[in-house]
Amino acid sequence: MSYTPKQIKLEEFDSTIRSGYVEVSSASLGGEVVACSDDFFASKHNLLKPGPSISMKGQFGPNGALYDGWESRRHNPSFDWVIIHLATSSSISYVDIDTSHFSGNEAPQSQIFALPHQPTPLKTLSPNTKGWVEVLPVVDLGPNSRHIFEMGDKGREGEWEWLMVRMIPDGGMARFRAYGTPTPPALPTSLPENYRSTEPIDLVSPLIGGKIVSCSDANFSPPQNLLLPGRGIDMSDGWETRRSQHQRGKYAADGLLAGQERKEWVIVQLGVTGVVGYVEVDTAFHPGNYPVACTIEATLLEPGSDITNAQWTQIVSKKPLGPHRQHFFDIEKTIGDGRVWSHVRYTVYPDGGSKRLRIFGYPLSPSSSQSTSTSTDLDLPVLPLTYEVFKPYGQVIQGYSFPSSAPKGINVTTANQGTAAKFHRLGKIEETYLEGVGKPGGSFVGCVKAESRLDVGEGKRMKVELLERHQYTTQAFIPLGRPANSPPPGAYIVVAALNGSDDKPDLSTARAFLATAAQGVSFDAGIWHHSLFTVGGDLEYAVIERGTPDPSIPAYVEKVQPSLSTYLQIPPFPPNASPSKATKTAHPEITHTNGSSHPKTNGHTNGNGFLSSLLPSTQPSTIEPVLITTENFAPFGSIISTTPSASHKDSESSPDGKTVKHNCLAPIISTYPAEAGAITAISVFRATKKVGLERGRVFDVRLMERHEFTSQAFLPIGKAEWAGKSEEALEAGGEFLVIVAENGPDDKPDPKTIKSFILPPNMGLSYAPGVWHHPVLILDSTIDLACVETQISTGLHGDSDERDCELLTWDGQEVFGRVAVPNL
Repeated sequence: MSYTPKQIKLEEFDSTIRSGYVEVSSASLGGEVVACSDDFFASKHNLLKPGPSISMKGQFGPNGALYDGWESRRHNPSFDWVIIHLATSSSISYVDIDTSHFSGNEAPQSQIFALPHQPTPLKTLSPNTKGWVEVLPVVDLGPNSRHIFEMGDKGREGEWEWLMVRMIPDGGMARFRAYGTPTPPALPTSLPENYRSTEPIDLVSPLIGGKIVSCSDANFSPPQNLLLPGRGIDMSDGWETRRSQHQRGKYAADGLLAGQERKEWVIVQLGVTGVVGYVEVDTAFHPGNYPVACTIEATLLEPGSDITNAQWTQIVSKKPLGPHRQHFFDIEKTIGDGRVWSHVRYTVYPDGGSKRLRIFGYPLSPSSSQSTSTSTDLDLPVLPLTYEVFKPYGQVIQGYSFPSSAPKGINVTTANQGTAAKFHRLGKIEETYLEGVGKPGGSFVGCVKAESRLDVGEGKRMKVELLERHQYTTQAFIPLGRPANSPPPGAYIVVAALNGSDDKPDLSTARAFLATAAQGVSFDAGIWHHSLFTVGGDLEYAVIERGTPDPSIPAYVEKVQPSLSTYLQIPPFPPNASPSKATKTAHPEITHTNGSSHPKTNGHTNGNGFLSSLLPSTQPSTIEPVLITTENFAPFGSIISTTPSASHKDSESSPDGKTVKHNCLAPIISTYPAEAGAITAISVFRATKKVGLERGRVFDVRLMERHEFTSQAFLPIGKAEWAGKSEEALEAGGEFLVIVAENGPDDKPDPKTIKSFILPPNMGLSYAPGVWHHPVLILDSTIDLACVETQISTGLHGDSDERDCELLTWDGQEVFGRVAVPNL
């Protein structure tokens, strides 16, 4: 039996009704127009666009006037139609049929049919397919307006996957939106013992019924965007609040929140009640207006309860956020395992823009006995590694596709004559050994060759047997690159905890991460952590630390068993067999160019300059690069490799032989006077090819530099990604062309001593202080280079010191040398 449709006022629907339902037809969620009878004038695909229709008045194409909507030919004797595949199976409670900007050519009437899930392939789905059910009888439409209709019982009580919208007899519609309640997943009353080893779902996904309940502010963009799939397209499709409400608006002296901490919030109802495993907060496309920090709270409410009376529990304590980045937060360890929640509140401090919020967990009935679990085991989900989340324990060392994605406080400049973006001082190097303890010469760079200890292609649950700390030294691990035609790299597990009041690991602060081969970590001194644990494939690492003559003594390392049975829930890695190839990204909007450090230029030679006496009257002979080795590079510095020279004796191996560590391959040297305030740190150069440097051609050497007071180590970082959870991998390949020369009697580089080497991507090098060398030259493809050096300059605009770098240039016909760049 048909029903009489009720038309709803726009103000009532937008202000009080719409937020209680999900727009299941939206293209943002995956809704799609799969077929239509006719879209001669305007495409059927415009119907489901997420934004409002725009006016295109006065614009014409080959078929006639242009419209941001769906428009068919004239003179249809019956009706036109479109078939829409909903984003998910759902009931339908309301529809919004919008004829905005169609005036005189609007659809006069409409009618809607629905179809539950059908095994019939899409190519055969049509108005003649059996099973279509009328859910909205014929209704009248007007020009240039939205029409909201409440559905009858058939629409509200069904589980529909397809809609057929008729336009009677023809004309135009700007937008069509269907609002309903998605079919939720099954709600179990218990979870298996090892449930955390199974893949969680996004409990706030609109595709299972997650929806925004309320928010404090939505000045620039609505909070509903937080729940959409994907990472969006630009700043517009996130949630963004007003800015700078300090002592004004609601925070003014006479405002409602005067004197309170500034914050904005969103309350989200989960699609189904469940246990929360971890949280993702994404700030994509918010590089300068992301929030400073966030918290996540949760509550369990009976259906129909007043949210204003909710009692909230903080499940993620206040955590810093960074720009254009996915952040992954574990749940506070004070929360009992198996607690069930129905709503979450996402709070940002003090304001700003967020792209997405995802609450990953496991559906579970509130009546579950598991919600009062008293298990004493500690389960740590292994989450993607990001700079801000790891900050309590140390630093993450990696390059970024956009300079604006660098963590707050990290200065970024262009470097090496515009061929690189330099991320300054990402990682620190410190040691506080007592006098007489520790190897002479300070800190060193070593190298580790590590075989995979675990195949995690299907995920694993692993017990943590020991944690260790280095109380007097930072310790950094940086995965090196791989030679051509090598197997895909593995990853490594990072487990870290703060020190407790009993001078043992505080397991309430324990967190676990999976670092890709494109990410290094530097543990702060005294941080408890798991020993190097490589999974999913072999890796080679550079190690930066200060060791001791005996690496087993407590001054170097202490090891303890966790006070609770602690397990890692390791997700499948890699999640797919073929990681996506990265998009090459430029380095926009960096205006402060200061070279690889802050060079002083001792003049430009143009044939009459002070260097002309050093050059022969004819062009110098062309030299051929050779593969770098410890021996042939010894006059200029050190090589960092898992195959050191036979004379190197400072090595150690794990009991099972899977990990071999070569200590003290390259000293970290600084001879700056103490009053200079120079700092030793780890930076990253995202180094690109130099114009004019091509395989099979001769390269003119016109630049040479030296760092008189510091060694300078370059470590090619690996190339990898965790698809959908990390920076995209750089394009495979790449080598380092090294050009060096000895110092001449006039304290300038001697052109007669020029040498050139090829450094493969699985080896690093360290220039000794004062060695003349060409600024970084990368062959083939972009490489992230970790750089260990001591500098006075910080990378801030105008902050330079001539002692950091001395740069010489050759112009015109004269060159310092010529190098024949080899073919692959």
